[in-house]
Amino acid sequence: MFRSRILANAAPLARVCLSRSPIASQRPAVAAYRALQLEQERGFKTNVLQVRKGFVVEINNVLSVVLKRESSVMGRGTSTIKLDLQDLLTGTKHTERYRSGDMVEVTELEEHKCQFLYRGEGQLHLMDPDTFEMYEVPEDVLEDKQMQLLLPDMPVQLSMFQPDPDVPGKPISIKLPPQAVYEVTETHPSAQQANKGTIYKNADLQNGIKVQVPDFVNVGDKVIVDTETGKYVKRA
Repeated sequence: MFRSRILANAAPLARVCLSRSPIASQRPAVAAYRALQLEQERGFKTNVLQVRKGFVVEINNVLSVVLKRESSVMGRGTSTIKLDLQDLLTGTKHTERYRSGDMVEVTELEEHKCQFLYRGEGQLHLMDPDTFEMYEVPEDVLEDKQMQLLLPDMPVQLSMFQPDPDVPGKPISIKLPPQAVYEVTETHPSAQQANKGTIYKNADLQNGIKVQVPDFVNVGDKVIVDTETGKYVKRA
């Protein structure tokens, strides 16, 4: 896809470079050609099964961020992949469907290791602990469940899309650490029993998180939670 764009622009650029106009007038064309080359190098093709939420994909020369990915099995075991997407330029949402063997063009993002500071006025405030650079990220990059799991000073990974070094990057997604520690603030008796005989009960954690924990977990205990599933892992 990017290759076709470069070829489409190569002919007029070549005519400019071969003209007798001053070198200064040729520089914008050369710069544009190099920008297209860099854009192509940042992309790569992968099977649609490898695409996840937060990926930036190029479809019909339009860059979109993946908001949601769903898969379903059709007749004869064929898998269909549905991607809910949002145009990076216009914000328009759209849906694309693929077969399991289809390839898509993915654009690499810039990754920043940050520290979550606080949230306010619809923004998440992050800081790079090495450079002390501050970032403001819209809250909607995280689902409500993930938002509850955020803790002050929690290390997170910020993914940004920056097609041009002279243009500020656009925040795409925030990735929490795989696991985090939370304090139990309240427990509720439950008769639910797992297959191995362990009795579980409902518990409230800090930030209002609700999980099921083994019966031996008490108020004031600290537990480890899987930030992807929101489920209890073990006592800290």
